[in-house]
Amino acid sequence: MKPLKRHPALIELSRDHHRSLSLCVRLLRTPAESHRAELEPHFPELLEHFLEEETLFAPYWPRIDNALRERFETDHAKLRTMIAAPEHTSETWNKDFATTLRDHARFEERELFPAVEAYLDTPK
Repeated sequence: MKPLKRHPALIELSRDHHRSLSLCVRLLRTPAESHRAELEPHFPELLEHFLEEETLFAPYWPRIDNALRERFETDHAKLRTMIAAPEHTSETWNKDFATTLRDHARFEERELFPAVEAYLDTPK
């Protein structure tokens, strides 16, 4: 698959998504195992990533389909809740966290980022 060209403001966010997707693959390979050592250092990075996206996208929400904003905010809220109360030894939690994070990163890359990119070089 041909790599996507991203607006410079989104490149590092896309790199973060790649790292998160790699983590999700590892969690889903062995969800019954504890991934505490791998997840705990990733949590602050994820929370920082969410805040960076929320700040960057805020001025553009009035121009973007509200369904995209709702999905974005719902996903971030769910992931924050899961990060606040991790269940590292729970197969169900590991699967849910990995699946939610994976699906969210894919949603942003495939749907949200293309919608936002159209406005990044225009006056807010």
